[in-house]
Amino acid sequence: MGRIKAIIVKEFFHILRDPRSLTMVFITPLVMIFILGYSVSYDLDRVDAAVIDQSQGRQSRRLAQAFAANRVFVMHGRESGGELALAEAEEMLRGRSLRAIIVIPPDFDRRLAAGRPAEVGLVIDGSDVNVANLVLQYGERILLDFNAGLLAGGGAAALPLRLDTKVFFNPEARSQFFFIPGLIAVILLMISAMLTSLSISRERETGSIALLFISPLRSREIIVGKTVPYIIVALLDGAVILLFARFWFGIPLRGSLLVLLAFALLYIVAGLSLGILISTTAPTQRTAMLATLLITMLPSFLLSGFIFPLDSLSPVLRALSYAIPATYFLRIIRGVVLKGAELRHFWFEGAMLAVLGAALLAAATRKFNRQRKAAQ
Repeated sequence: MGRIKAIIVKEFFHILRDPRSLTMVFITPLVMIFILGYSVSYDLDRVDAAVIDQSQGRQSRRLAQAFAANRVFVMHGRESGGELALAEAEEMLRGRSLRAIIVIPPDFDRRLAAGRPAEVGLVIDGSDVNVANLVLQYGERILLDFNAGLLAGGGAAALPLRLDTKVFFNPEARSQFFFIPGLIAVILLMISAMLTSLSISRERETGSIALLFISPLRSREIIVGKTVPYIIVALLDGAVILLFARFWFGIPLRGSLLVLLAFALLYIVAGLSLGILISTTAPTQRTAMLATLLITMLPSFLLSGFIFPLDSLSPVLRALSYAIPATYFLRIIRGVVLKGAELRHFWFEGAMLAVLGAALLAAATRKFNRQRKAAQ
């Protein structure tokens, strides 16, 4: 027992001599509980939609108002018109400005006045299966309430309305079409950050970082030089993942591969820059790896829209999601792969990835430069 006690005391001393790892052990579950407690929600607080009222009658306007008055649906675009308005709304659906389109046909009021059943079209963005199912449920509930109002007014003896649903971009509602592009984005960020997160911490552990400190190279040249080789590795890794998803799971590629490549390059630079920043801060490779997993995986899974829609998050976590690169690349990869979206649909997402990559790279360079001056 005395020998066992000596080993126990020795291990406690080792634990206490590594306060960073000990802090990580206690901080990680608290962060997970905080994020999961606020992000795991199956409610949807906002659905961007448009009503295309081709009937322009009294009942059709009442139905359009019923959708607009609902707390979930937020109306955008044109509320009247014909094929032109519908084409405009479908383009907004492709660019993710809308999640649903309610189409009231031209004969809607005439059929109700004649006591015949009428149909209401509901076009849903199916690239996010969970959101699509919720939108369908909300739409059916509004239509049932509208039906009840008609029956209460003595309009008909049977339910006069039917919902004709069309799911765009994923008509079979396959969850793989939703999850696998998201997985590609999460894995690519994690791998990119992991590649560079061990770079400077490895040099620090082996002692070779002193050679970098005394070299004639500028700090930004060292950081960029350490980043560029991994860009090629990460791009090849992303190509392998995409090919596997395409030919094994049958995930379509409806958009331009060049558009996806251009945005993937910005995304990878942001991930590599994040890894370099972690590497300049972490004292050991183990700490760098743990920090990378915590910073990349958990937020990318829960706060980027990968599993839960951003509209279901609390305001604080929703604001935090704008600092996560995966938030923007998820929209891009799902838009290009599933919707065939083009470059013009993602100017904001591309600009944000460029800003995040530049900011992270500048922060890593500044941190490395401070360490270099302190060592000298």
